[in-house]
Amino acid sequence: MLRAIYSLLFYLLLPAVVLRVWWRSRREPRYSEDLAQRFGFAPLHSGGEAPVWVHAVSAGETIAARELIERLLLEGHRVIVSNMTPTGRERAEHLFGRRVTSVYAPYDMPLMIGRFLNRVCPKALIIIDTELWPNMIALSRKAGLPVYLVNGRLSKKSARGYKRMGILSRPMLGSITHVFAQTESQAKLFSGLGARSVTTSGSIKFDARQPADLPKRVTELQKHLAARPIILGASTHEGEESILLEAFLRLGGEELLVLAPRHSHRSEAVEALLKSQSISFQRHSDGLALDTRNKVYLLDTMGELIYFYGACQIAFVGGSLVNVGGHNPMEPGGLGKPILMGPYRRNIEDIAAQFADAGALLDVSDADDTHAAFAALMSDTAQWEKMSKAALEVMARNRGALDRVCAAILPALRENKL
Repeated sequence: MLRAIYSLLFYLLLPAVVLRVWWRSRREPRYSEDLAQRFGFAPLHSGGEAPVWVHAVSAGETIAARELIERLLLEGHRVIVSNMTPTGRERAEHLFGRRVTSVYAPYDMPLMIGRFLNRVCPKALIIIDTELWPNMIALSRKAGLPVYLVNGRLSKKSARGYKRMGILSRPMLGSITHVFAQTESQAKLFSGLGARSVTTSGSIKFDARQPADLPKRVTELQKHLAARPIILGASTHEGEESILLEAFLRLGGEELLVLAPRHSHRSEAVEALLKSQSISFQRHSDGLALDTRNKVYLLDTMGELIYFYGACQIAFVGGSLVNVGGHNPMEPGGLGKPILMGPYRRNIEDIAAQFADAGALLDVSDADDTHAAFAALMSDTAQWEKMSKAALEVMARNRGALDRVCAAILPALRENKL
């Protein structure tokens, strides 16, 4: 009954939801593309083996799912990847091309979810992280699909919300075939909230492979950037660039600050900020070798951040100096780069804590802290090497989650090879 009320409210709010998509499309045109897919009009199943449906809300979740999807493809499974955001879809298209079907996820209403299931005919649903929707899960289970939650995690705030809405969330979590939680504490949270089958697998993000062309591209990039020492502001949000700029400009050395906004459409706003402060810069999309008079380099393209992580000396991971919740520190950690993050880490708190406890991550909260961290790491080789080694050790001891997840899911899918 409560799910019916939830669905009715969603239907009533649908005009506002569509208006929001239109509004966001003014800044990100791809929000308005393939709008019918959000109403369940996914490409029709063309016959043959039923696909595995992998749902990843945005770019970070899609990157996390990469190796799992590669394993599915290697086993001969067809895969359809659904995203909620254009950045997620762009990442899926970039990583897999035509090897998978990439679509926008349907809105969580019975009519839309039902239409999607009837058109796609999947044989299983794999949800990445915590993108949990009651109708998506309930109707998938009703259709006979096993539903797996991989990389399961809940922030404290989300856990409190699920507890308050237990009459809706407990049946949803209880119907999930299996939850693969990132940590023991997360596993206990899911069990306490009603999940019936839970194991601690770790995070499959630790098992991400580096691109085969990484060494070559990093060497080319360092040459392109005139071999300058690089400080990278990665996945930044509004308000963070100004803090990084203030901290960086006080160094006064030969360092180059690379700013990589989380959403490429924000490049215009970052450019306006730089111009307002008369800071010399250039865009990566211009394709020109660095003019050595420039202090800032604006990474305004998608899919290249990993190479800048490889080329930098220090990596600040964004969404953490402003109340976004923090982004993934594992990419710089896997390359042995000292990490800086602000205090807002609820989306990644368990993993960030591992890097911090090991001494691989420095806490910063404002321009003063950030400047001090920049200055220390640029001048103290011993500290830099200690943090680099610690980051690699955290990565090494956490690998193996992908194997544990695949050992459980792949045999079940083989038995259900329709």
